[in-house]
Amino acid sequence: MFLPRRVFRLAAGAAAGYLLAVRPWHLRWGATDREVHEDLPGDDIVPLPQLQATRAVTVDAPPPVVWAWVVRLGGYPGPGTRPGARPGPGPDARAEAAGEPAQPPHDLKPGDVMDGGSFVVERIEPPHSLVLADRGADATTTCSIALRDTGGGTRLIYRLRMRGEPTVRGAAHVAMTDVGDFVAMRRQLLAVKTGAESAR
Repeated sequence: MFLPRRVFRLAAGAAAGYLLAVRPWHLRWGATDREVHEDLPGDDIVPLPQLQATRAVTVDAPPPVVWAWVVRLGGYPGPGTRPGARPGPGPDARAEAAGEPAQPPHDLKPGDVMDGGSFVVERIEPPHSLVLADRGADATTTCSIALRDTGGGTRLIYRLRMRGEPTVRGAAHVAMTDVGDFVAMRRQLLAVKTGAESAR
């Protein structure tokens, strides 16, 4: 009986540590109190989220440069891409493979399907804000990006809002996103920062 109790205590301690320390940190990684609590474009699409995360990073480059990297690294449909289709390697991928500078992405517009075919451009105001929405069978999710000019630099703010369907699959979808989104988005935010600052 000793081993199961010990394992249970370790599992309970790990869960408590995640909920009390790790989760609050990653749900607002890099963001100020004001950024966490302010309204961002797209918040109204998921009015009562079960999961909300606001993350931010300061980039030493002007908003138009940061915007180009946000769109480039976020995935965008190439000209002539069918809605819902996964685009193949575009001019950016071919240029980078050849060691050449990537070309600016084509203009996004509401209704465009992002790379992977799940998120759709809901609203867009270059180079200030981009709202993506995924109205899936298990959950409705929005990803909002806001760029704020800091006078020579840019404050890049990212917000995730999600509400799952009242099903086991919906609850599982929210739980998996709670853990997995931070790893992916932290990498994306830092990649945008590195790319935009090196381009400058």
